[in-house]
Amino acid sequence: AEAKLVFTFVGLGLHPGMGATHLVASVAGYETAYRLLLTGDVVSGEEACRLRLASQLAPDGASAVDAAMELAARMAAQGPLALRATVRSLRQKQDEGLALALRREADAQSQHYGSPDFAEGLAAVSEKRKPNFTMYESYTDEPLPPTTRSKL
Repeated sequence: AEAKLVFTFVGLGLHPGMGATHLVASVAGYETAYRLLLTGDVVSGEEACRLRLASQLAPDGASAVDAAMELAARMAAQGPLALRATVRSLRQKQDEGLALALRREADAQSQHYGSPDFAEGLAAVSEKRKPNFTMYESYTDEPLPPTTRSKL
């Protein structure tokens, strides 16, 4: 794979943005964040995976898009309410401690236990079929009618 990763901010005379100073340090460690953010060093896809800045490598070319779309489709097939709450939990600062993370997860789970999507997920497992989830959230946390949900 020919994939490369570089943080070009300081090379452009710009302070890093998009949360890079927090995210790179929290994922790859401060030493790596200092090196990558202060030098603009280019790292290979393999090194980006080793540093946990990428989760996987795909072959170069069009098959990389195919691999990304396949991953996105697998994510999109999950329960939308649970998926969105999990993304929220993952995005919140995890360095606030295990107790707070467990409390956030327990709160999110308690909201989903009574949902139609959870019942559908259990039924699908029991019946050995794919689930047909119907609950969708908008950015205002109000469920969207099924006709307004987006499709891949």
